[in-house]
Amino acid sequence: MAKVSSPQLTLFSRHPTNYQSNLFTESRQEFTELEKKIVTLVVNQLGHMTLKSGEIPKSNVLVRIPFMELTKVRYDQIADAAESLSKKRMSFRGGKNDEFTFLTPFPLVQSATADGLRVIEITMLANVVPFFAELGQRYTKYDIDIMMSLSSVYAQRMFEIVSMFHNRGQHQFRYLVDELRTILNCPETYRYNDFCKNALEVAQRELENKASLYLQWTPSQKKGKKVVELEFSILTTQQLAQQQIEQDRQTISQMPINEAVTTAWSVMSDYKLKAWQKDLIVSEHHLLETFLRVHSELINGLRPAVKNPTAYLVRSLGIDQLKAPPKKVTVSVQASPQNRTSPASGARTGEPTLLSNLFGDVLPPKS
Repeated sequence: MAKVSSPQLTLFSRHPTNYQSNLFTESRQEFTELEKKIVTLVVNQLGHMTLKSGEIPKSNVLVRIPFMELTKVRYDQIADAAESLSKKRMSFRGGKNDEFTFLTPFPLVQSATADGLRVIEITMLANVVPFFAELGQRYTKYDIDIMMSLSSVYAQRMFEIVSMFHNRGQHQFRYLVDELRTILNCPETYRYNDFCKNALEVAQRELENKASLYLQWTPSQKKGKKVVELEFSILTTQQLAQQQIEQDRQTISQMPINEAVTTAWSVMSDYKLKAWQKDLIVSEHHLLETFLRVHSELINGLRPAVKNPTAYLVRSLGIDQLKAPPKKVTVSVQASPQNRTSPASGARTGEPTLLSNLFGDVLPPKS
């Protein structure tokens, strides 16, 4: 191989956010999970080089990645990944004339020592760099720590795709099934059910567990019985919580007062409330509604910074400055379900109660 002359050297500095071209995001990539992590760190350097200078490098670029950025012990795995990385292709298809580009982006990958550290040296040719670093008006932006935590290449690729749409405010998007299979580099032997189970569902689980992103999809177009297009929707943890809270609010507003009281008694054991506080809450309608609303916010994670749920709840109800009355507050027979836990116990069950799990017990069945 001819020696690549005068590459522009980047001094490795890991940045928290990656910036890459949408063309790269939607390309077909043959990388394995570990190879993809190496590429992610290359993009990390190129994206910030472009942002800092305001222009794409016009010369060859040499990126050095310390082994320790990828693993603390299994250096042999890095050597294997580096060897195979130099042979992997990327491809781009599309345009009015069904244009295509095929390239091997990392023709020269070698190990070296820099500042006493073992590193991978990756040389990228000048005409390849724009495919990674052309940011333009729209580009893909994502958290590098989340990307590096993903253990499936399908999750890595879907995280890039989801980020491309989500960061520009698009919470729904569509893909032709064959197009997405190509982008994800799925085996040709995969049937539709294999594609969903082995690619999309694997990505879905990892994005939920590691990125707090909830990815759902439904068929949006069929030809006969064959699904040819999928519509995806994305929700963050907070959006999902707000959606559940709104559903709880609507349900609570339609409940008869006795059913609202029954529900309140069922969830009071989640808090260290005093007996007179419990009686006060169920005896006043506005306190009852506020109690159920605040409980829904807490249990659905909308108030993650709250360390003492009981104290927060009491303050939200405006009864934190009140003292126990001389006599026990009396509530009507309707407001005192026979099967309720004794308010004097103040015991907690240990597991917080989701309102949605209770509504089925207190609401009449739909006709």
